Amino acid sequence: MIFTLGTHKKSGFFLSLIIILLILSPSFADKVKQPINAKKLVPACLLDWNSGPEYAVLVDKSRQKVFVYKRGNLYDPYKVYDCSTGENDGRKQKRNDRKTPEGIYYFIKSYEDRYLAPVYGTKALPLDYPNVIDKRNGRGGYGIWFHGTNKELMPKDTNGCVALKNRDVEELAGIVSLFDTPVIISSEIELVPEDQNEDQKRLIADIVEEWRRSWEGKDIDKYMSFYSKKFKSGWKDWGKWRSYKKQLAQKYNSIEVDVSDLNLFFHDGVIIASFEQDYRTPGFDSMGTKKLYLTQNSVEWKIIAETFVGYDKAKTVAKKAPDFSREEIRNFLFTWRDAWEKKDITGYISCYDKKFESRGMNLDEWELHRQRLNDKYSTINVDISNLKVQSLESGKKARVTFIQKYKADRYSDKGKKKILLVKKGKDWKIMEENWTRIR
Repeated sequence: MIFTLGTHKKSGFFLSLIIILLILSPSFADKVKQPINAKKLVPACLLDWNSGPEYAVLVDKSRQKVFVYKRGNLYDPYKVYDCSTGENDGRKQKRNDRKTPEGIYYFIKSYEDRYLAPVYGTKALPLDYPNVIDKRNGRGGYGIWFHGTNKELMPKDTNGCVALKNRDVEELAGIVSLFDTPVIISSEIELVPEDQNEDQKRLIADIVEEWRRSWEGKDIDKYMSFYSKKFKSGWKDWGKWRSYKKQLAQKYNSIEVDVSDLNLFFHDGVIIASFEQDYRTPGFDSMGTKKLYLTQNSVEWKIIAETFVGYDKAKTVAKKAPDFSREEIRNFLFTWRDAWEKKDITGYISCYDKKFESRGMNLDEWELHRQRLNDKYSTINVDISNLKVQSLESGKKARVTFIQKYKADRYSDKGKKKILLVKKGKDWKIMEENWTRIR
C-alpha cells in the first residue's frame, strides 16, 4: 500500500508537470489564444458597407438565429438572438404557405404592445415584404413582421414571421432605424474571406459612377445601357423610362447628381446599391435615398428596378425617444456654426465628442487643423441650408445632413455635410463629420 501510494503521488506529479509544459509550449499557447474568427471571415451578403446605417440584421433560418452586425466590425456579431421562423422550409411564395421570405428587406413600421394581439408579444416591426424583387418574381403574401411572443420560443413555429423573445425584440427595436437598417433573411448565412469580393465591389461601384455621369451628362443612350430590358419602375417599363428621362434631359439646361454613402448588399443573385442622392436642376432639386436593384444578365450587371425616398417623405425611427428634439439639434448646430464663424476654437471644439474622427484626424488633430485655418483667414462665413435630421438608436444618436456654403477671405466652396451626433447627458456632441463638394 505504501509503494502504491508513492507511485500514485509520483504519477500525479509527472502528469501535472506534463500539463504545465504543454500549456507553456508555443503551439499549445497559440491554440488557446486563437480568436474565434481567426480566418477573418465576413458575411457575404454585406458586400460593401462603410457608411449609412449603423447596424445590419441577418437571419439564418437553418440555425434559427438573428445576427446583428455593427458597421466597422464584420468579423463578430454585435448581438445574437434566438428566433423562430416559418414552420415550413423554403422561401415564401404565396399567402398562408407558412414560409418565411428570403431576401433583402427594411423595417417600415413599429408597433407597441397596446396595438398588438397577444400572439405578437410586446413589440412588432413590420418588413417591406413583398419588395420590388418579390413582386417581379410573382411572390405574394403580406404581413411579415419581426415580433415578440408571450409563449415559449420554439424553432420553426410561426406562420412566416420572425419571432423573438419579448426582451430581445424590444432591444432590437431600440437600435434599428426604419427604412434604413437592412434586414437580410437567408436559408443559411454564408461567410467568406474578407477580400474575396473586392473585384465585385469595385465593378458595381464603377457601374454606379458611370450611371451617375451619364445621367448628369444627359447621355440617355449610355444611361439606359445600365438598365435591363426587363426594368420596371411603377408603371414605366424600359421604353417609358427612357422617354421620361429624355424629356427631362431636354427640359433642363443642366443636371447635377451627387452620390454619397454607397453601400452594397447581396442576396441570391441580387445586389442592392443603396446611397444618398442629391439631384439638382435649374428648376427642381431633391435629396434622399436611392436604391438600385441589380441582377446579372449572363455576364453584365443591369439595373432591374430602383426606388427613391426623399428626405421629406422618409420615416425616421423605429422608436422615438421622448427627449429627442429636432429644434434642440438645430440650435446646437447653429451654436457650433457661430463658434466656427467667430473663430472661437474653445467653443467650437466643445461641440465635439472625445472619440471624434474625420478625414483621418482625431479630435486633437482636428483642433490643430481648425486653428491653422483660423490663423490663415481674417473672416469666416458658414451658411447652412436644407437641414435634415434623422434619429438613431432611440434618440441616443442623430444623423444630420445639410448644404454648407463656406466663405473665407478669397476662398469659398459649397458641399453636402453629413454629421453623426451622439447624446452625452443633456448635450449633443459631434462624433463623425463628412463633407462632399458640390460642383
